[in-house]
Amino acid sequence: MYSYIKERATFIVVAIVLLIGFMVIVGQSSGSTKSEATVLPTTVSTSQPMTRGNNDAKVSLIQYSDFLCPSCSYLTTQIMPTIETDYIQTGKVKFEFRPMAFIAQGSTTAGEGAYCAIDQNKFWDYHDAIYNYVWATAFSKGVDPKSTTILTTPIIESISAQAGLDTTAFTNCLESGDKKSAIAQATNTANSYGITSTPYLLVNGHKIGGNLSLETVKALIDSQL
Repeated sequence: MYSYIKERATFIVVAIVLLIGFMVIVGQSSGSTKSEATVLPTTVSTSQPMTRGNNDAKVSLIQYSDFLCPSCSYLTTQIMPTIETDYIQTGKVKFEFRPMAFIAQGSTTAGEGAYCAIDQNKFWDYHDAIYNYVWATAFSKGVDPKSTTILTTPIIESISAQAGLDTTAFTNCLESGDKKSAIAQATNTANSYGITSTPYLLVNGHKIGGNLSLETVKALIDSQL
């Protein structure tokens, strides 16, 4: 009887050990899959509509951004013009803009507008016009986009016209809702990388953290040249 109980106990212990080992292996496998799925991008291709610069540039600068993000508007209007002149136009950096929409309804509408602008080969005109508008009318004055409506469909359509887009084509595109899935997918893809706030800058895959300044951005770019 004792021998049976002892053998039975030994069997149970071995079974538990094997089960724990299996769980560890599965956990490591799942962790590996998750890690692989959230690897941040390190390079861009200037064949994409939201990129610019020399495709052979040594440094890739990727910006995840919401059109209603105050810090994004500061980055775009106050920092990026110098980066454009000193690094992008000189062939040192290739730049990619990746839109997100999560702050307010105007984020989504403006994001849809970005894809409508691509249809007219006017993305950068639209991009610059939107950010110049939100900076000048709201964010330079400390307006909170979560409590104040800044971008509406009529306002976005007016901005697109000022940026030189075909008004009728843009309005038809925006109001059709055809680009909702595009901006939703772009946001979901960013979220899959663990990106939940903007601006989010990557220089050859290295994140620029903390408060953004021209000096900070230039320093990380220079470290990759």
